[in-house]
Amino acid sequence: MHRGMGCVNSVDDKQAVGTLKAANASSGQWQAEAAAAVAELLGPSTAVAVEVSVKCRNLRDLDTFSKSDPMCVLLESDSPAGGGARQWSEVARSDIVANNLNPDFPAPLNITYKFEQLQPMKLVVWDVDVGAKDPAAVQLASSDFLGECEFLLSDLLTLGGKTLTIQMKDRAGRPIPGCTALLSGEELPMSNAVVSMCLGATKLDNVETFSKSDPFVRVSKMRESGTWIPVLKTEVIPNNLNPTWKPFKASMSQLCNCDVHRPLLLEVFDAEKNGSHQFIGSWQGSLQALQDAANQAQGLPLVNPKKKAGRADYVSSGTLHVKSCSIVARPSFLDYIRGGCSLNFLVGIDFTASNGAPSDPLSLHYTGRGKSVYEKAIAAVGAVLEGYDTDKQFPAFGFGAALPPSGAANHCFPLNGMPGSPEVEGIQGILQAYRQVVHSVRLSGPTLFAPIIAEAARIASQPSSSLEYFVLLILTDGCIMDMQNTVNAIVQASRLPLSLLIVGVGDEDFTSMEVLDGDEQRLKSSTGQLAARDLVQFVPFRDGDLGGGGRKRQRDAAEELASELLAELPGQLVEFYFDIMHISPPDRATAPLPPPAVAAGGFY
Repeated sequence: MHRGMGCVNSVDDKQAVGTLKAANASSGQWQAEAAAAVAELLGPSTAVAVEVSVKCRNLRDLDTFSKSDPMCVLLESDSPAGGGARQWSEVARSDIVANNLNPDFPAPLNITYKFEQLQPMKLVVWDVDVGAKDPAAVQLASSDFLGECEFLLSDLLTLGGKTLTIQMKDRAGRPIPGCTALLSGEELPMSNAVVSMCLGATKLDNVETFSKSDPFVRVSKMRESGTWIPVLKTEVIPNNLNPTWKPFKASMSQLCNCDVHRPLLLEVFDAEKNGSHQFIGSWQGSLQALQDAANQAQGLPLVNPKKKAGRADYVSSGTLHVKSCSIVARPSFLDYIRGGCSLNFLVGIDFTASNGAPSDPLSLHYTGRGKSVYEKAIAAVGAVLEGYDTDKQFPAFGFGAALPPSGAANHCFPLNGMPGSPEVEGIQGILQAYRQVVHSVRLSGPTLFAPIIAEAARIASQPSSSLEYFVLLILTDGCIMDMQNTVNAIVQASRLPLSLLIVGVGDEDFTSMEVLDGDEQRLKSSTGQLAARDLVQFVPFRDGDLGGGGRKRQRDAAEELASELLAELPGQLVEFYFDIMHISPPDRATAPLPPPAVAAGGFY
């Protein structure tokens, strides 16, 4: 299950519609769909709205009789550093500050932060026409360029409220002496808050002929364009004109874009098995109005416009009751990161013989035409995670290779050859160590995951004076041959601050690997012990994903892999570990951090 629901329409609209895709399902399917929708809505957003505040110092004066009138434009790139020519798109403009070479732009720039993407940003400052009042109407082609700078959004947001100072450059990329941009970033307030609500209704119109209506509620929010987008629905209550639906929870970001005054539409339908649900009535208001109705025990009229237009005595088609409605703030993923939590990246690479000899152009380890498929996946995922690891020291392992001098297969060996210190420096260190190993060992087998998961669990269980979370990336070309041992290892690791990202490389049938993802049901060990949480994300990365379209197509495929692979990580970190363990972000904690959980016991 993906929980990438955020505060911005371009992201959450697609996924909100996904929660309602079974519009023609039966009542029972609708109830199951409702439960899934609530689970999605609860997950911390991987796309949240943030504000970037901008100041500039010592801008150039391009006006003759006064000082420059600066306005800044924020752009985002669709390609990472080192990925070739970047394509920039505008995402926000500042106010215009008249006659000032050291402007503090009063209104922050709004941008969407997506953890699973690298998000290179560019800030460009222009001297605009002194008569311009509306920044949106400014024609940049007729404005004078003052300077620009580039940064990663993640670098700005992980500073913990500190200011990022960047040297401004000219069009040719040369530093402009003394000219700087001072940036700070903040997550919008309440972006990770949870709305808890219980709804009921009385005296609903009966639209059935031989029984009573089977009502459910659909909640929609208004887009910036003024159209409605569905975000949530309740379960169906059969044969009842005075229903009380089960209490539900939803993230405030998904429900109303973190704005208690954003218009909401609550519609009551009579569910039909063929999907032709009959409209009963609706109410329009806001989250603030729902809270007021709950506090005042005030009923809300459900109106059917067609009936209202056709009957002078029409009042309503029933009354909606908000039995409870509360908003509870909770720590977000960024709260933990900004508080000093480090994401520690580990990698395990498959060196089994099924990959093909590295000298064979058909091999997944072939490097004769540039990067192998393994290298592309490591670089794409590592480029995102590297910025969240404080020391940039990454334990890197291989498995399934026959190592000299014994020639015996080893299922967890350090790429740098140092069992006591398997860390390498940065993503480039992983790639360099990989290149050395792939040409110096004999590919062997079988494909076993349990040893490398156990090693990652051992590392994650070590005591630490700071808050840490570990992410193990496993890359493999085939299905594992120790499934039960792997499940046992995952169940034990589920009680540790650890997530497992598994990439299936190549064209193998990875159907049996899907069970490890844990989205459908929690894993169970051979002793009957249930996994404490979902900590695995599996994504296939097929040869066809990298074929055709040239280097840009391959780069896009690698970025898409990283995005899908990392989508669940913030939720696993916040909801399914720190929240369960009652660990607050470091800057909110009132007591020393507890030691890491041991691989025994459980949360349930």
